[in-house]
Amino acid sequence: MAEKIDPALAKSLIQEFRDQNKASAEHGWKTPEGLHLNGFFIDRECLEAILSDKDNVGMHVHFAKHPDFTGKPDRVHTLTVTGTKPNTAPGALTPYVTNGDIYDKLPPCPPDCSSL
Repeated sequence: MAEKIDPALAKSLIQEFRDQNKASAEHGWKTPEGLHLNGFFIDRECLEAILSDKDNVGMHVHFAKHPDFTGKPDRVHTLTVTGTKPNTAPGALTPYVTNGDIYDKLPPCPPDCSSL
């Protein structure tokens, strides 16, 4: 499960990702505006919609091609976010199954960034 980390370590890890992404130049992940992607903003409404389903024990976040750039060589990505519940099927190969709506097109950072 997720663990809390020290804010200074978080900043350091985020900066390392940013440095590596920028170093890859044209092969780095980009925002729809062509800037180097640093992260995403997940709004409260989306989170509450997923977590309001009491069957969900969490959520899955998957990297995906941004739908406005499908079939194009641009390295523009988004996230998909969905609720997940335990997989109770006999002999299940995965511990969780998707449950409920799937959200995408989360606003990228930049421009929707935090202070980290």
